[in-house]
Order: sequence, then structure tokens, then C-alpha cells
Amino acid sequence: MSRQPMLCIAGGGTGGHVMPALALADAARNKWPELKVQFIGAERGLEARLLPERGESVLLLAMHGVKGAGLLQKIRVLAWELPRSVLNIRRSWKNMRPDLLVGVGGYASVSGVLAALTARVPVVLYEQNAMPGIVNRYLARFCSQIMLGFAAAASKLSSRAHMAITGNIVRDSIAMIRWTHHQPPCLLVMGGSQGARVLNENVPDACSLLVQKGRSFTIIHIAGNDAEARSSVINTYAKAGIKAEVLPFCDDMSAFYAAGDLLIARSGAMTVSEAAMCGMPAIFVPLPHAADDHQRYNALAQQNGARVMDQKHISASSLALEIEDLLFNEKRLAAMSRDALQQAPKDAVYKQLDVLSGYLAKAGSKP
Repeated sequence: MSRQPMLCIAGGGTGGHVMPALALADAARNKWPELKVQFIGAERGLEARLLPERGESVLLLAMHGVKGAGLLQKIRVLAWELPRSVLNIRRSWKNMRPDLLVGVGGYASVSGVLAALTARVPVVLYEQNAMPGIVNRYLARFCSQIMLGFAAAASKLSSRAHMAITGNIVRDSIAMIRWTHHQPPCLLVMGGSQGARVLNENVPDACSLLVQKGRSFTIIHIAGNDAEARSSVINTYAKAGIKAEVLPFCDDMSAFYAAGDLLIARSGAMTVSEAAMCGMPAIFVPLPHAADDHQRYNALAQQNGARVMDQKHISASSLALEIEDLLFNEKRLAAMSRDALQQAPKDAVYKQLDVLSGYLAKAGSKP
């Protein structure tokens, strides 16, 4: 009787790590129905809520990050939490060791990768961003392979790393959306799951300036979970007489993208990949404090499909100029849409599964 194959996916913390992990897991289970998938995450990460809600098998670690931490916390993490987490992972594999571990980023990924390396389990890293994080830049030389969400990341890694440029998997419901022009045009605003203060404070004022110039348009604005900030956004749009839908978050991202003509957003890896797949023209405002400035590299990877604005230059007037230059120019938007589609990771699923197949071939594949 053949042994059930097992894939372990380690990492998380934010939606930028958790959602790609889930997309990869779903694609792998669809191809290999007998595959068992185990997740490793952190008790303080998004995965602690999202994965149990989905009924996933997940080992949650009591760990803290070290970026920006004081000396005592760094010592505690490296001398106590990290070794203990590695041992906990090894114990969880006592009865069934995985055939492959995929590290998707976040500090729980480090524990999973170290546990796999010490247990002689093959490791594939999955770097979603155009600028690899410092951990992946270091670990890549010890792992079997690294999958890259953006081709630009390849030049930032050691030549010893075995790289596969796969792109980031975009959910099917979003991948089916294609940009179309609406009348009146619709502006989409998205600052990530936590919102973005700079967008919440400046986009409504910028739109008010455009209304004063006689421009007509609608807005869908994902403002985040801060009720006070969301109320301020709603009031500004209402005073300007703008038809606006202001949401704390969005459960139906396919409908969100389908409704828009132009997107203003942070440039996390999945936002950039989703916009490209939909052919959505965009203005990206990279988070200036993102690790290794990776959001700027993500945005620049979109080339002519998007414009990039530096946060320190953001104001209501500067945003109004950019929005006006794009939102009301259908030909310019259509050209940006075509350029965005050229960068879209259309075959990311097949490329990532091709990498995994070298380690999970024992699973019965669907025809």
C-alpha cells in the first residue's frame, strides 16, 4: 500500500504570505487528491484565525519577529523561541514526515525551513516579491529550489540558488476578470487589509478637487478597520456629492476589480499580480517602510501598466492631477490595461505545480 504524500507549507503573518500559501495548497490538492497538507504558522499571525476557519491542519508557533526588536527580544527569539519551535515542528512530524516543505515567508517560515533542513526534508522557498527578503536571500543557498513571483527577483539572489520564475497564483475568480471602461468611470481605492492612512486622508480630498472642476465619477474605497478613519472618508465623499461605496474590507474582490476603471493601492505582491491579471490600470503608492523597500520593486515590475507615486510626494493636489490624467482618458487606460496584461502571471499555477511535482510525484495526479 503506497504512503499518503504530504506537503508542509510554513509561514504567514500577513495576507501577503497567507493568501499565496492557500492558493498553492488548493492548486496542489486539486492536482493530487490524495495529498495531505499541513501548515505551520505563528500564533500572532493572520493564519491563526484564517486557517482554522477553513478547517486546515495547522501548527501554530509561539514566536515573535526580530525586525525592529530590542536586543533582549532578539536574544530570546534566537536562543529560545526559534530552537523550541524547530523541536515542536520535528515532534509534529514524528508519525508522518512531509515529502516537501514550502517556505512562503514570515518568521514562522524560518522555523519550518530549519526543521526541514535538519530532518533532511526537501525545501522549496516561495518568494512573492520582486525584492527577496533578507531571510530568503540567505536561506536560498541551502534549499532545493526557490519559486519567484517576479522575474526581477532573480538578480537579487545568489547564483547558487536554483530558481524557477513562476509568477504568483491569482485566484480563479479574479483571474477571469478583464478591465472594461465604465460610464461614469469608477475609481478603486485599496490600502490593504489594514487600510492605508495616506490614501484615506488624501484620496477623498483629491476627489473633492476633481468634483469642483466638474468631473463626474464613482468610487469604491476599501478604507480598513479603523472606524474613525472610515467615517472621515465617508463624510468627505458625502460633502463633495460623490457617489462612493466605502468598505472596511472586501469579501468579493472579483466584483471589486470588475467595477473599476483605475486602481489606487499599495503595491503588495498579490495586489500587483491581481491588477496585472485583470489588466487593471493602477497608481501604486509603495509602503515606504516595507522591508527592503520590496513594494517599490513590485510596483516597478508592472512597467507601463501602472504609475508609481512616492508617498512623500503625496498630497490631495498631486493625486488629483494623476487621477485626472488617467481616469477620464479611455485610450490611455486601455493602453495601460494591455501593458498590464503582458505582465500577468497567467501560467503561475502550472509552473508552481511543475516545481512541486518533482517531490510529490507519488501522489495520484488527476488526468
